[in-house]
Amino acid sequence: MKPLILVIDDEEAIRLFLAATLEDEDYEVITAGTGAEGLELARERVPDLVLLDLMLPDMSGIQVLGGLKSAMPHICVIMITAYRETDTAVQAMKLDAFDYVNKPINLDRLLKVVAKALESNSEARRRFRNQQHGDLFGGIDDVVPSLAPSMQEIYDVVRKISGGESTTVLIEGESGAGKDVVANLIHRTSVRRNSPLLEINCAALPEQLLESELFGHEKGSFTGAAVQKMGLLELAHSGTVFLDEIGEMALPVQVKLLRVLEKMTFRRVGGVEDISVDVRIVAATNRNLENQIREGSFREDLYYRLNVVKIVVPPLRDRVEDILPLVDYFLGQFNLKFNKRFTGLDDEAQQALLDYDWPGNIRELKNMLERSVLLSSGEILQKEHFQGLDRSGQAVDLGRQVQDVLRKPFPEEGVDLEDLVDQIEESLVRKALAAAGGNQSEAARLIGLNRDKFRYRVKQYGIKES
Repeated sequence: MKPLILVIDDEEAIRLFLAATLEDEDYEVITAGTGAEGLELARERVPDLVLLDLMLPDMSGIQVLGGLKSAMPHICVIMITAYRETDTAVQAMKLDAFDYVNKPINLDRLLKVVAKALESNSEARRRFRNQQHGDLFGGIDDVVPSLAPSMQEIYDVVRKISGGESTTVLIEGESGAGKDVVANLIHRTSVRRNSPLLEINCAALPEQLLESELFGHEKGSFTGAAVQKMGLLELAHSGTVFLDEIGEMALPVQVKLLRVLEKMTFRRVGGVEDISVDVRIVAATNRNLENQIREGSFREDLYYRLNVVKIVVPPLRDRVEDILPLVDYFLGQFNLKFNKRFTGLDDEAQQALLDYDWPGNIRELKNMLERSVLLSSGEILQKEHFQGLDRSGQAVDLGRQVQDVLRKPFPEEGVDLEDLVDQIEESLVRKALAAAGGNQSEAARLIGLNRDKFRYRVKQYGIKES
């Protein structure tokens, strides 16, 4: 992960010059032209280092330094000063600035000071990040905190709703991206954490069984209902109910769920008495519910009841900085599970994991690590221990091939249509399997096939079933 540097200077030419120079050194750079803008950016992004001009149009650099240090004591600040302001720069050093550089800026000195500041401050930055996560992850040791900006925004939302008791949350994201982890975090950081968190996958059960599992049933209400049964909503009273794959819920069940959200009451299947409950509903989906509303398969009123707070979990390919920390976490798990002693991955394997596009997201990464640890020996995992990492590049090449056929003049030698279609089909089958974590029923659903047709293609293309 690249160190993030914030440049605060009112001269645009200096901001552009410093940004270009630092980016060439593989730093990420953000800039601000005023002290107020700089303080706001610092709060939003929490930079690793700040280059701060002493003379700003709205406030002094000393004031900005004080604001930065007050909010983020760990932060490393290097002052930028003209020669005539050296006395003020020395004063800034007394107020805990790391160092200062004079204008006109000597690049060699600047880069040396930046590198030294980042190196000397790395442990303080690590402690601050752990502190940042402390209120959210305190006592939760089975979640790997993410440093990706998109996930930081999600943590901020979770913090804000953790104090409330009943805010309904809708979590969207691709299959395997970690929607269940976010739902778990919402419950475990809330005032409901000492009460049950009960989960149900709406795609895994037929309509009647899903209704019975959620709302319970009375004895004799349908064939096989030999005794009265309490549903998840009753069992989770004062806790949280997590409805995974809410987009798969049948319309009649949606109607009953809507009543729960509106009045916190429901009736068991076959029952005549209203039952009151106090639960938080967290729902998740990998589908586009707005499209389903237009198609008539999802109720618009239910969507708006669920969508009080929406959290969109980004796919793993959009938060590459999380890959290696997750690898370390899963490696520890599977070492213990399989009595292995892997200490890490070699550089080639690490780079291969970072370059892969992870269509199956964290679930695919976890499955791949589990298989690799189980089937390998030694202390260091290598690229050849990971199956399927090269298919990402093959899919890109195939996509380009199709685009060439469709957009460019038709090739004189013609096109082998059946071969191209087979390649596309095989690529989609493999990608669906990866996205579904090897679950063939889920993979078949993702590409609109029934399970028998999907299994036929798995066999046809010689895809090994894991």
